[in-house]
Amino acid sequence: MIEGEGLGNKKVNRVNISLTNKVNQKLCRLAVSCNLKPTTLAGMIVEVGLNNPVFIDQLQREYGVHNAYKVVPVKDFNSGELVFTLNERA
Repeated sequence: MIEGEGLGNKKVNRVNISLTNKVNQKLCRLAVSCNLKPTTLAGMIVEVGLNNPVFIDQLQREYGVHNAYKVVPVKDFNSGELVFTLNERA
């Protein structure tokens, strides 16, 4: 993970992903229809997924190996932001 400075002194973490040709084609077509760059749209999709408790639970049920590492999404009372806490019942 490469960490750098983005616009407005906001921290940016770069993540490289590999997509199949079919998924890349879908991403590019959706990006064109939304007038966005594919990388911007992919970042938005990841952000929406990480802020969706149902999606997080589904991923962990399907791919989770160790209960000790399971995260529980909790809404922060002050900011309203979804934060991850480790599962206490490991």
